[in-house]
Amino acid sequence: MFGKYFQRTELGKVLKGISIAGSFLFVFAWAIQSHAETSEFSRSQEYFSSNLSESISLIKEPLFLCGGDCLSENVISAKSTKKKPSVRKISNSSNRRPDLKLNSDYFLNIFSDTKYILLSPLRWRARDWVKASLVLGTTGAFFALDDEISDFIQDERSSTTDDIAGIFEPFGNGGYTFGGLVGFYLYGRVFENTKAERTALLAVESFAVTGIFTFALKFSTGRVRPQSAQNSREWSGPNLDDVSFPSGHTSSAFAIATVLASEYKNNPWVPPIAYGLATLTGLSRLNDNKHWASDVFLGGALGYFISKTILKIHSNKKGRHYTIYPRVSKKEVGLDFAMRF
Repeated sequence: MFGKYFQRTELGKVLKGISIAGSFLFVFAWAIQSHAETSEFSRSQEYFSSNLSESISLIKEPLFLCGGDCLSENVISAKSTKKKPSVRKISNSSNRRPDLKLNSDYFLNIFSDTKYILLSPLRWRARDWVKASLVLGTTGAFFALDDEISDFIQDERSSTTDDIAGIFEPFGNGGYTFGGLVGFYLYGRVFENTKAERTALLAVESFAVTGIFTFALKFSTGRVRPQSAQNSREWSGPNLDDVSFPSGHTSSAFAIATVLASEYKNNPWVPPIAYGLATLTGLSRLNDNKHWASDVFLGGALGYFISKTILKIHSNKKGRHYTIYPRVSKKEVGLDFAMRF
């Protein structure tokens, strides 16, 4: 009796939808293959090793290893020791960001990065769980006030607010934003501006990956939009009929804004303008009575944190890594050099 009653309640429908979405996402994550070799966190590791053994007399002095341009500035000192050999990681000496190219690897990266983000809670540390708790807690607070906020905004709505909302709504509309990013990418190609090229490709990936997660949540929860609902607590369960939670416009706007703000952070105007436009896009959805406040907040958080993760994957720290393994035997003392691609 209790089970049947629970399934008929709105909460039961929501939880059922979330479980379906979770199953869908995990099947999707494990089904795709991590073929992209440019993902630092998800790609498989391939090593080659070469014996760098030298006599004890030679390695008592600093040994300069030159494994191509990347290692030209690295100095490794080796000494004979009776202690257990340890592993030393020699990072790339260059600070240059790896370029992104529009090729098959780029599209494969989207799948492997999606898998990494989906499974990232398995690798979260305490601070990550704190951030997630704050986001969910704030979303819950907005959820409790959704009706009051919606009533207030609709009471204050006017032709002026409608005109303002009409200006900023397109910044979260995929048809407009994707076209703008394509134009930005072509600008980078034509004028050989690798930064613009890279930014456009990162923004497109963030836009796509954020869209996948937004779609999954919308489908699973089936929250009714404020223009069609009697109150903010109407959840219809899994469906795609004009669903509300979270706001796709806001998640897309913040996904792109976060990339622009991060890639052009040295320009004092770009971050505030980018985040300002994204915020106004979210507010336009409230004005147009298309979303609840909790929809908009979670959408913005989703776009921001997914983009931050993608930026981290493609950050300066990414690239080839070199590892030195000290090796000691009765006849010789030396080093084994390994490089991961």
